[in-house]
Amino acid sequence: MRRSYHNANGNSYEGRYKGETQLLEEENENTTSELKDKVKTLKSLTIEMGNEIRSQNQFIDNMDDDFGRSGGILEQTMRRLGFVSKGSHNYHILILFLFCFFIFLLLWLVLKFR
Repeated sequence: MRRSYHNANGNSYEGRYKGETQLLEEENENTTSELKDKVKTLKSLTIEMGNEIRSQNQFIDNMDDDFGRSGGILEQTMRRLGFVSKGSHNYHILILFLFCFFIFLLLWLVLKFR
């Protein structure tokens, strides 16, 4: 059996508490719905971040493969250069000098008779 308490104005305390309880419940429901929306937003952002991270990791793996291939090509080139430099003939410096002389002569002629 419930008692109804009245204040000096004759209003029931029980009715006032019911109104406050109803307001608190509505406020809790609003807060809960806001939190649900924020959780959904965070979930979608997390999924998008995961997708972006996967694509970036794939890009990095591809770059790693490309650098590995480039390193192999560079290593082969260095090996060939070492092979050429160990050759018994030393005419390559003379040939390089003559090539440069020819280019400078050609440029001088072009600029002089222009």
